[in-house]
Amino acid sequence: MRRCLEDSKLRQEEIHSVEIVGGTSRIPAIKQLIEQVFGKTASTTLNQDEAVARGCALQCAILSPAVRVRDFSVTDLQNYPIKLVWDTSLKEDGELEVFPANHQVPFSKMLTFYRKENFNIKAFYNCDVPYPDREIGQFIIKEVKPTTEGESSKIKVKARINLHGIFSVVSASLVEKKESAEEETPMETSPENGAAPAAQPAAGEAMDQTAPPQENGEPTDDKDKKDSKKKKHVTKTVELPIESYTHGFTQTMLNDYQEQECKMIASDKQEKERADARNALEEYVYDARGRISDDDDLGTFILAGDKDKFVRDLDNMENWLYEEGEDCSRHIYVEKLQVLRSVGEPVKVRKAEFENRNAALEELAQRIMLAQKVTSQYRSGDEKYNHLPAADVSKVEETVNAAAKWLEENRTLLSSCPRTQDPPVTVSLIKEQCKSLEQAVMSTMNKPKPKVEPPPTEPAGDKVPAEPKQGETPADQQNMDVE
Repeated sequence: MRRCLEDSKLRQEEIHSVEIVGGTSRIPAIKQLIEQVFGKTASTTLNQDEAVARGCALQCAILSPAVRVRDFSVTDLQNYPIKLVWDTSLKEDGELEVFPANHQVPFSKMLTFYRKENFNIKAFYNCDVPYPDREIGQFIIKEVKPTTEGESSKIKVKARINLHGIFSVVSASLVEKKESAEEETPMETSPENGAAPAAQPAAGEAMDQTAPPQENGEPTDDKDKKDSKKKKHVTKTVELPIESYTHGFTQTMLNDYQEQECKMIASDKQEKERADARNALEEYVYDARGRISDDDDLGTFILAGDKDKFVRDLDNMENWLYEEGEDCSRHIYVEKLQVLRSVGEPVKVRKAEFENRNAALEELAQRIMLAQKVTSQYRSGDEKYNHLPAADVSKVEETVNAAAKWLEENRTLLSSCPRTQDPPVTVSLIKEQCKSLEQAVMSTMNKPKPKVEPPPTEPAGDKVPAEPKQGETPADQQNMDVE
């Protein structure tokens, strides 16, 4: 705590309060130490959840364009100084503290070396740390080569501390400079003056103050100037491989472990799917056998011979599951389940059709009866329907009669169909017939009457009395007594 106060370079009077969060903040000795070092009683007005919630709310307010907040920033720091050490055989200063203590993170720095061959860089903590070894790691820069003149090449090395405070050498590149001869493009001249005037420099640009080339104190000829070639410097950057040796896993090892983890995840998924398929098959065996054997359930919807054979197949499947089929692949369980379902599912469908058939037939009969009632009201002259054309109502009556005929025919057909046979007419077909009948009747019989608009009436105040003709006396003056 004292080191924290010293590193902050603050006096006790400049500290407003000391807030502690967490379970250890309840220890009285911790509170006493805080009071001794900072001279203030520790504040415990926040718990961990509230601290995170307030931080999230503040971050949302900073990011939101609809909320104005004061300038607020949080800077993460690196607690320990880090130095780099390299080969000192070239009479160079062989170490440098690249990241001092309490340096901002994440942060990157670019270092420049001049080398002809591969070299290594070692990173150390540059102070006492609570670890047995201060070395962070060793980084070997490979594939370094000299220039074409045999001189040392320029090597740029990028060192970085990420957001989590982990140091690494993330990249290294070799900078090559080459000279390429390029012919000077002749300037287009004016047909009148023979030379174009020099362009004026734009605002903010520096004017070229370089004097024209001279030879022996005399200006060179324009013809020689055009024939000359200027040399252009081309810079090329080549990425260099880096071998990292740190206390943690290398990137290659991490990639291998991630690949192994993906394989294990895929294996777990495959095993789960296999177990689910086996459980589904076992569950279907128990469920179907119990329902088929019960005459109050599915037993009356399957022929006796088919019923006995299906029960034997279910028993054999159960025995196979606990013997040969204990550990089979998923697709085998799926195939055997499909075989059993091809026999058992039609039985379930026949039972569901039988149970829901009467309700569907009654609903269709009620719709037919309501439609017949509406058409009879029209024939009796009901004012509610006297605006409908007779042709449209006749079409509705034909539709209703056809639906009634269809209902009677299929009701007779279904009544003679045994339970063990698939019904010739399904419940879904009956509901579709009911829906089409309702649409045909409602679209015609529910047409609203056309609105009759009353003739417009003129307001009494808008009438203007007609002017009397010449020689006529107004009516209000004809009966007036004149003395």
